[in-house]
Amino acid sequence: MSSKNRIIILVAAKLALSLPILVVFVVILHEGAHFVTALILGVPIANFVWFDPNYLSPVLKSASVGYSIGAQIVGYAGGLVTGTALLAVLALKRAWFKKSLYKWFLGLSIATFGFWQISHGILEGAFHQKYISDVTNLFSSSYYIGYASGLFGMALYWLSMRGFKELLVEEIQN
Repeated sequence: MSSKNRIIILVAAKLALSLPILVVFVVILHEGAHFVTALILGVPIANFVWFDPNYLSPVLKSASVGYSIGAQIVGYAGGLVTGTALLAVLALKRAWFKKSLYKWFLGLSIATFGFWQISHGILEGAFHQKYISDVTNLFSSSYYIGYASGLFGMALYWLSMRGFKELLVEEIQN
């Protein structure tokens, strides 16, 4: 087996272990941001469900009647806080993501999730009922907006970071 193939397999194995952890972290941060924002703003919480069987997705149920400003902010908070945090890590630790092929791809994943989260934060806050009704359909308009946002994040990352081909050549030589 060539050194290039060995490196690609090693990077793929590391990502296969890292990405599920990143997804769980993103879900916890997203839902935690909803919960903490609701507490800070005093929005009553009737029930907090991580994985609601009605939607097969994490949701916050508020006891507030109608759409108060506080409840809307709680809707926005999950995705906006998570996306901003992920992109801040990417910006502040930029040099770290340039050190190896694995870290480069991890950064690509973080950029994708960061932009996805920001778009879903906006959708969840501005169009809450539509967002909730679309959550079980991977082919809904909400998901298409998320996919487009994720691709935009990937493109920005690709343009702003050192290319993976250089890193691959560097790792083969070492």
